[in-house]
Amino acid sequence: METFKINEKNHMIKYDMKMNKGGLRLLKKVLCMCMVLVLILGTLSGCGSKVENPGNERANNEKENTQKAEIVKDEIKVALESDIVSLDPQGHNDTASEKVSFLLFNRLFKLNTEFEAVPDLVEEWSQPSDKEWLLKIKEGVKFHDGTEITSEDVKFSMERSKESPTVQHVLAEVEKVEIVDKYTVKVTTKVVFAPFLYTLAHAGVSIVPKHYVESDDNWKMPVGSGQYKFVEWVSGDKVVLGKYDEYYDEADRGMAKKITFKVIPEGTSRTIALETGEVDIIASLESMDSAKVEENPELSLYEKPSTSIAYVGMNVEKAPFDNVLVRRAMNYAIDKEAILEISLNGAGTVAKSVTSTAIMGQKDGDYIYDPEKAKELLKEAGYDGNLTIDLWASGDLRKRTAEVVQANLMEVGVTANIEMFEWGAYLEATNSGKQSMFVLGWTSNPDPDATLTPQFSKGSIRAQNRTRYVSEKVEQLLADGRVELDLAKRKAIYNELHATVMEDAPWVPLYVSNKLVGANSQLKGVELNPQGLANLHKLHY
Repeated sequence: METFKINEKNHMIKYDMKMNKGGLRLLKKVLCMCMVLVLILGTLSGCGSKVENPGNERANNEKENTQKAEIVKDEIKVALESDIVSLDPQGHNDTASEKVSFLLFNRLFKLNTEFEAVPDLVEEWSQPSDKEWLLKIKEGVKFHDGTEITSEDVKFSMERSKESPTVQHVLAEVEKVEIVDKYTVKVTTKVVFAPFLYTLAHAGVSIVPKHYVESDDNWKMPVGSGQYKFVEWVSGDKVVLGKYDEYYDEADRGMAKKITFKVIPEGTSRTIALETGEVDIIASLESMDSAKVEENPELSLYEKPSTSIAYVGMNVEKAPFDNVLVRRAMNYAIDKEAILEISLNGAGTVAKSVTSTAIMGQKDGDYIYDPEKAKELLKEAGYDGNLTIDLWASGDLRKRTAEVVQANLMEVGVTANIEMFEWGAYLEATNSGKQSMFVLGWTSNPDPDATLTPQFSKGSIRAQNRTRYVSEKVEQLLADGRVELDLAKRKAIYNELHATVMEDAPWVPLYVSNKLVGANSQLKGVELNPQGLANLHKLHY
């Protein structure tokens, strides 16, 4: 039996970004904007210029030294685009909640800035067989209430994840978790499970205290073991965390005494809050404001390519999207280039399949922007200029996307009525079965299963599979991909899976975004990984 033991630290952040192509991008953006402005009667506002990024950790750290006097403060204020859904790590699966969760809780593994799965609570791990994993956690790690984390908590947390309607997909391949001793568990998977270690880095597999959950499961005062402790949550306004001085890893303790997450849904308002000093950093900077941040000597812009994909989803159980011809028509009708320019100011790449090119097995689909082809398919499906649909969205970014989609569909004889939602209500509504067409996105780790299983498996309906798409062929390919250890064979499986999903067309993949973060130039410890702002415990002045 081979045993692994490491003392891994996060690598320095690196960037590999494409340079802005200046005039060409500007010309393309102007043309796209003019088209949409005409189609939707001038309802869209103008956009700022895309910022060139030289590929350093800071996009603009060579600014002239024109800042105000050195800032000294113990509290870091982070602007979020939406409120958190829950403080329970097994009760949410959204990026805003994850940012808070990653500070409150530890996982068995975590993702570093290079997007590698490295140990968090785990000290040693081994595989007695292809379907068995022995995980030994570090001794002496304590929850915020002073109790020690043991294998009882690990077993309880993993089983709780498996039973959660929100994150049950993460450990769906785990058959059982057994206690070996006070600090060791044995996990048995149903099949050989290639992405197992990545799944253990998911927020939904955070380790929670068994004694606390069993005595008080309302999560008003959550108890974790992370670098920060819970202080306060004012719904719709803020989440406040305080530094945990007894965090087990002295070298990785929180830097600031307090971190406050401010909920600011409107993008321009977030940027103004950064400019005025109301917040110190924006976790999700509006692309339209990137030039404004770049040009301000007191602010810094950070950018990194991501695995985040935006899409238009269609409920395949509900007419007219129960007809594959209509779904394919939508893929031809929607202008992704225009959406990328108008929604993101070009800060990303057009998506050609249901994952980013950074994820193994991605295969380009055959759809191009072709309104005439869309009209032909709609006519073949029995809709010839007489189709009206509901189009749902939430937030400024998705609203801009929905407006472009609305304009595109008008050109092929489809009337799309846009309805906007608050974020929490939107997540519920798009899982209700009443959804028709909606704009959403997905961020995952680098393993293809982390996107494809939650989005396109039968078991994820009423969880992450909001299109309710089911295919026996896809189910088999998903199962094959999870157990295949040969990388070439695994890639071929996912190539076929991509092709199948694109042919069935439950999504219109739109773009893979770059992650943009704006911060006060004096703020230190800013790091990004392909999921966005990372390691917030390192933020300090």
